[in-house]
Amino acid sequence: MVFFIFLQAVCPTEDTLFLTIHEKWQWKPASYLMQGISVSAHPAVEVCAPAVFFLRGREDIGEQNICGVIGCYAAVVSLKTLINRQRPHGEHDRWDSSFPSGHTAAAFLQSYVIGYHYPGYRIPLYAYATAVGFSRIYLGKHYPTDVIVGAAIGLIAGYLTTRLLNSD
Repeated sequence: MVFFIFLQAVCPTEDTLFLTIHEKWQWKPASYLMQGISVSAHPAVEVCAPAVFFLRGREDIGEQNICGVIGCYAAVVSLKTLINRQRPHGEHDRWDSSFPSGHTAAAFLQSYVIGYHYPGYRIPLYAYATAVGFSRIYLGKHYPTDVIVGAAIGLIAGYLTTRLLNSD
């Protein structure tokens, strides 16, 4: 209920922001870049980071990544099913609805977990995660609030995972 009241309040601004990013800022070279950034945060690709850490002998980081991804996607799929927000362009399955952005959640989760262990990489990691969220709006897959809530879910999942599973 509170979510829908919030959406009513921000809808005119959100629609304007979405249309500006998705329609007015289109540029062919940027479209290819945004597609690549978006694909890099696909759930199937998200298993690569934990695998790399396991292979490099950093099982602690790999374990945190896996647990974080599981928690993150449990939250994302639950909200997608519960809220069932229409995507900006066309039909969707209930589990594939617009709200929240799973790609953005995963990118911010990975940025938090990896940045926690490697603080020197935080700025590029969060820049990448922000680019993922922006790409989802640019490509017309999500509204800005979908991306903002996806980022929050990823950050919360990363925070909880690193705090609960940290061996330091």
